Amino acid sequence: MTAKSHALSTRSLGLWLAMLAISCAVAEAQLPPPVDSLADAQRLSESFIGEHGILTSQDTTCLFYRYWPAAGSVSRDRVVIVLHGIGYESGPYKVIADALNPQGIDVYALDARAHGLSCGRRGYVANPAQAADDVSSIVRLVHEERPGTKIYLLGESMGGAFALNYVRNNSSELRGLILLAPALALTKHEVLQIGNLALLPYFLFAHRAAKISLIGKRLEESSRDPQFIAERRTDPLAYKKVSFGYLWDINHLVKNWKSEIAPNLAVPTLIVQGGKDVIVSHKDCKLLAQTKATHAITDRQYKVFPKTRHTTLWDPDTPEVLKFVSQWILAH
Repeated sequence: MTAKSHALSTRSLGLWLAMLAISCAVAEAQLPPPVDSLADAQRLSESFIGEHGILTSQDTTCLFYRYWPAAGSVSRDRVVIVLHGIGYESGPYKVIADALNPQGIDVYALDARAHGLSCGRRGYVANPAQAADDVSSIVRLVHEERPGTKIYLLGESMGGAFALNYVRNNSSELRGLILLAPALALTKHEVLQIGNLALLPYFLFAHRAAKISLIGKRLEESSRDPQFIAERRTDPLAYKKVSFGYLWDINHLVKNWKSEIAPNLAVPTLIVQGGKDVIVSHKDCKLLAQTKATHAITDRQYKVFPKTRHTTLWDPDTPEVLKFVSQWILAH
């Protein structure tokens, strides 16, 4: 290589690295604002309407949650704890409370660490031990505030991975597990989207750069509700883009689920999925329901709503979905 060609090569590499640095800086704007302390979470939640609070996980990370109680005139011996989907936050999950509260079911919803108003480094998902501890914190709170109540854990999409990671060792704390299109594996359609050539440099050299959009075509393929799509795109507490590293973090929560989690589910489990879901693998969701349990509890059900897309909570069929979920809870 001549000195001139070497200089050009070095200059080209420097230019590419500079562009990458600028791109990563722009990507930071795709993440929700940082919450670095309990004081930050308290300040940012001051204007919120409705009941909410802040927990501390085992490693002292602050965790924000919301609470929607059922009316005082109805029996309240059941509580649902909600774990949100990818890049999201707890606020929009009031849709669940609106459906379940009239049945006497209280609803709590947790912001995962690094999401919403919970503390944690933006762009990262908790490791399996941290994620289990975080969920344990809110389960423990409910046990302390409502001794003897029946607790059901509901995870939507990414939240399903969190829920399965938790029940790996904590099934005895729950009365039931509800998984809405749990993030066990992606469809080929979704893998091809994520793996397109334009994203290859970030996969290889900058796997924490937030470059995978959650609010473009993927969002439109996930929901039939235009109002939800518009609100998801403008939610200041939600991620607009995530990185390959973020997706790997989620996958790590359910690593070896076929051998380590599915056979050992010792709690009644309901798995719900839309028939038009092009994000999460139908085969894997069905396999989770069909895997033979090694414990006495074999109560697993897989329910498909044929016209519904990935986001079962924001769809014309949502009232029907939540009615089914409510009936399942009351039967367990």
